[in-house]
Amino acid sequence: MRSVSALTLVVLAASACAQPVTPKPDPELDARQRRADSALVRPAPTPDDAASGATTTDHGVELGDALVVVRVTVEPGEGGLDALNLHDDEETSVEAAKAVVGAHGGRVVELVHSGERNVTFGVGGRTYQADPNRMFTEAGRRRTLASLSQADDVAEAALEAFADSVLALYTAVEPVVVVTLHNNTDENYSARSYAAGAEYATDAAAVTIHPGTDADDFFFVTDRAIYDALVARGFNAVLQDNDAATDDGSLSVWAARHGVPYVNVEAQHGHTEAQSRMLEVLREVIAR
Repeated sequence: MRSVSALTLVVLAASACAQPVTPKPDPELDARQRRADSALVRPAPTPDDAASGATTTDHGVELGDALVVVRVTVEPGEGGLDALNLHDDEETSVEAAKAVVGAHGGRVVELVHSGERNVTFGVGGRTYQADPNRMFTEAGRRRTLASLSQADDVAEAALEAFADSVLALYTAVEPVVVVTLHNNTDENYSARSYAAGAEYATDAAAVTIHPGTDADDFFFVTDRAIYDALVARGFNAVLQDNDAATDDGSLSVWAARHGVPYVNVEAQHGHTEAQSRMLEVLREVIAR
């Protein structure tokens, strides 16, 4: 499997590693002058954590005048996954990932803020909203801010700093493959969304939906070898067209630009068992 050392070259210049708590910046300062520092908080382990050996660390990361928690749960073990959850309302995926990581080791990194999909923050007395899976490119940041609130230089700069911080925390151990966790609702978004004539057809280089399966449960990948391996194991999958995919600011677009293998493990809300199985198989594929 390919190395992903490019991750650290791109994002760690922002260095969102744990730092001492500093005074809150003046909200009137230009957002481009503000650092995305992380305040480190170590909550007491839960009984489950203590029994399993897991550690959970909460990093408070600034987003404008807001402080968003990036929670990192680490389980000891070899051959585990490093998974990232960007939407705070997609708990099925987090539950499934923690079950697999608990069994095999690895990390689950998740954004914790409002229990909602989008993040809300303020800069200079104005309030903004953004989709945290649309913040990893300049065009994506502008588009998500404009569609959910308003786009301007200070909001885009604050969101860029936050995106760099999240990536720095996630890539601190240089995962072999970037793995994200997402959930959808029944027949709202699925592998069929990328089939010929569908809404996102131009973003896909290949689509496989196996007969008799639920198209809501599928992998979205940027790497052909991983796509072929998952399809061969009977799973639905979409291969991103890395040259033609719409620049919506998603992490899959960022990963393709930087030559990093990426897999989104997507399942319907409530399909915990199915998503756990998907993660188990992905772990096996990555380990080969």
